[in-house]
Amino acid sequence: MGVLDGKRALITGAASGIGRATALLFAREGAAVSVVDVDAERGQAVAQEILDAGERAIFIQCDVTRAEDCRRAVERTVEELGGLDILFNNAGIIRRATVLETTEEEWDRVMAVNVKSIFLMSKYAIPVMAQAGGVPSSTQPRGGGSSAGATPYRTAPPREPW
Repeated sequence: MGVLDGKRALITGAASGIGRATALLFAREGAAVSVVDVDAERGQAVAQEILDAGERAIFIQCDVTRAEDCRRAVERTVEELGGLDILFNNAGIIRRATVLETTEEEWDRVMAVNVKSIFLMSKYAIPVMAQAGGVPSSTQPRGGGSSAGATPYRTAPPREPW
């Protein structure tokens, strides 16, 4: 028996890195996992890896900066997994540059993926999870030394002293 038996989890940025590791761990612990990512090939591979291990998973291609995509991801998770108990807002990108080197477009893109996406996914997921008594949200922590010179990334929550 796993600690997440019977739970349904939606994980953004689940095609690689921390998101992938979280999806695999949640599945091993008994959760049905909605693997959500913009990268269809890698996201489908993660969902298939979970299925091959005998656990439940679906893949949903989603641009987490678009409200309609986020709404659709939550709706499809509820339809296919039977509900939503856990939202793990993990999607994030990095642009390694100083303030002087960063364009406004780069800044906006990082803020959209790393900050706006948390708002959008939460907006659609929290009402569903509140009905089921689920975990409201978790976000990916930003590492310390590994993000030196990455001003937009370091600005995104959660903040750390530098």
